[in-house]
Amino acid sequence: MRFTVIVAARTGSRRLPGKVLLPFGGKPLIAYLLERLQPSRLADRVVLATTRKAEDDALAQVAEAMGVAVFRGEEDDLVSRYQGACAMFQVDHAVRVTGDCPFVDADSLDHCLLQCRELPGFDLATTKGRFPVGIDYEIFPAGLLQDFASRPDLNAEHREHLTLYAYARPNRYRIARLAPPPGLVPQRAAFTVDTPEDYARMSRLAQLMDAGPLPLARLLAAAEDDAKSQPRGGGRP
Repeated sequence: MRFTVIVAARTGSRRLPGKVLLPFGGKPLIAYLLERLQPSRLADRVVLATTRKAEDDALAQVAEAMGVAVFRGEEDDLVSRYQGACAMFQVDHAVRVTGDCPFVDADSLDHCLLQCRELPGFDLATTKGRFPVGIDYEIFPAGLLQDFASRPDLNAEHREHLTLYAYARPNRYRIARLAPPPGLVPQRAAFTVDTPEDYARMSRLAQLMDAGPLPLARLLAAAEDDAKSQPRGGGRP
């Protein structure tokens, strides 16, 4: 079983345009994310999947400068974009990562891939509901996308959200829920960058780390410390 990490990212975010190129930990956010995944021992390679739009040229250039392969495809049709990336790089199993999750890392990725190697069979392995939001991985055989594309009831929403079709049909697809590392439990805090407020909070967490990698246990502790240090809202009684 061979794994290729495919990171979906584009600059045309509606709530925070250009977020993947904003400065984050001393580099563009997308570079920060890619650097954390590259040390994986079990993934064959990391690929950036972005769009063909000219506004994403700069994003592709950042990845290529890091030695990360790039695939460019449809903007809103992620099924097509991932299918194209899988075909170009002859992917066996794809690992979906989204470009607004800067704190994914090689250790948590490899923890998930080890579990996948031991599963008797699956169509989709996911961290959803088991890991903190923003430490997200979805692993699936490349053939799953071909199956999706052949379905007459695959609609635009399914195409935009990639794996939604499988979650809506649990009786058709074998969905495995991946267990987190010991001591790592879902928290109220989310580690995604969707809004300016998210960006400010995630940037503070990035500043709390030293030059080395930030293990997930330390990330959770840093999030708790940051929450305690922020002024609480509220008006007069």
